[in-house]
Amino acid sequence: MQVPVLETQRLLLRPWRASDAEAMFAYAQDPEVGPNAGWKPHQSLEESRERAARWAQGEDADWLWAITVKGEEDRPVGSLGLHEHNMRSTLPGSRELGYVLARSHWGRGFMTEAARAALDYAFAQQHLPLITVGHYPFNHRSRRVIEKLGFTYEGTLRRTAVRFDGLVLDECVFSMTAADYWLLRARRQGLSLVLPEELDREAILAYQEEWDEDEATPWAAHLRGRSFEAWLARSIAWREQADPGYSTAHTWFLVGEDGALLGALDLRHELNEKLLRDGGHIGYGVRPRERGKKLAPCMLALGLEKAKERGIPRVLVCCDEDNPASARTIEDCGGLLENTFPEEDGSMVRRYWITL
Repeated sequence: MQVPVLETQRLLLRPWRASDAEAMFAYAQDPEVGPNAGWKPHQSLEESRERAARWAQGEDADWLWAITVKGEEDRPVGSLGLHEHNMRSTLPGSRELGYVLARSHWGRGFMTEAARAALDYAFAQQHLPLITVGHYPFNHRSRRVIEKLGFTYEGTLRRTAVRFDGLVLDECVFSMTAADYWLLRARRQGLSLVLPEELDREAILAYQEEWDEDEATPWAAHLRGRSFEAWLARSIAWREQADPGYSTAHTWFLVGEDGALLGALDLRHELNEKLLRDGGHIGYGVRPRERGKKLAPCMLALGLEKAKERGIPRVLVCCDEDNPASARTIEDCGGLLENTFPEEDGSMVRRYWITL
């Protein structure tokens, strides 16, 4: 596959070229590079020429980038790939992250920077469900990169890999789901969910005024004709006891690093018959003037974290059939479509489950 150019503060990740062979050989012949990733050091420039030419054609199913430093884009100092990964049959489309870097560029944070750009591309643009990555137990540098990126350690597969030299090795395995990615991104952006009583009254009222009453969502975050004081009292009370026919719930506002109110989210603690049919555990809405900034998946990921803290193992999230943006948000956070359901007015609702 021909991959796009990815740019970071210091690096340019670009497709491989046949002319990159000499630069590839410079690091691939190093006995400290290839064996740490499981492959034999290149024995000749011709071997690197064959590899660079094949990668340059872009015919592999793997997504492969040459890592270059800005200002030196003609000389790759490493490679990064997102490889096909078929070990998780329940998550088709999952990929495995792999990378190597020239020893001359170790210790400068380049690999973390490059891998983060690839994760942004994989999750935010290609909408992958999960990425896995592994390292041999002795490769402590790789483990530090993986941990900085925010991957979750799954465990060690004992005696699972046979290296080129016949050595049988364990592999330490990590993964990152789509919801994990959006939660990490929310934290990097300084986003958080804040209870309404912890916010300024005037800020909440100004937030409410931006919405048309018919489109205001989630329902619990809006006054709906009540006074501010009555709405706030109700919001607090419903965390412990709801009216008959309703579920107890928490309502939060999405707050930016600068204190701005960006959206709201409602988490219902249990599913009654109506919520199971077409309401779900979570309702959310992004402030009208803040849309188009990829805040919705960040907010949903923060909401999923709250659900997990309450011990909810599986979350139902619903959206209207004619709301593709909301459907994409739910799918971006790992939602699996169970079915569509007709409402009384004839409109269709999409029902997604997200396993935590």
